[in-house]
Amino acid sequence: MHCALCKEKNCRSGQNCTKLTFEEVDATYNDRDRQIMLAAAKIEGAALSRLEESVKLAQAMGCTTIGVAFCMGLANEAKYIVQYFQKTFIVHSVCCKVCGIGKQQFNPEQNQGGKFDPMCNPAIQAKQLNDADTELNFTVGLCVGHDMILGLHSKAPVSALAVKDRLLAHNPLGAIYSGFSRKRLGLVD
Repeated sequence: MHCALCKEKNCRSGQNCTKLTFEEVDATYNDRDRQIMLAAAKIEGAALSRLEESVKLAQAMGCTTIGVAFCMGLANEAKYIVQYFQKTFIVHSVCCKVCGIGKQQFNPEQNQGGKFDPMCNPAIQAKQLNDADTELNFTVGLCVGHDMILGLHSKAPVSALAVKDRLLAHNPLGAIYSGFSRKRLGLVD
């Protein structure tokens, strides 16, 4: 599939360019998937911030307990996000440096120059949220790769509330929206 390069995008009007039947597509979704899809359908298209949309989705899914896994670099933002979520839900939050394990302890080849440098611990972030029986988890600024590990280990569905982009103030699409940046990346219209 090369949907991003398709000029027509006829799927928007009901054309199926795959060989999959409706029955095959339907069989792909389990009950939890359907619950999420139905909840998302109730709120899609509303003029909401992603933060507000996340609350509405969790409410539509009937969640009472949610989790926030965040990067220490966005600890202040995570504090406000948790405060907002606490208006509606029981919230458990776990920072990326949970357990305070040094990078060199985990990987002896990583030289810290005699200085302690804690490693990120996404599998344990997920474990802590699993142990808290969260029903839906949100990530805030986790590193690329660490967000994947958290998603693999989380029992609850995971959505990114904010993604890390050190260069573009946590706005990775800024690289696409800026003509200068597109040119620098070798992207053409």
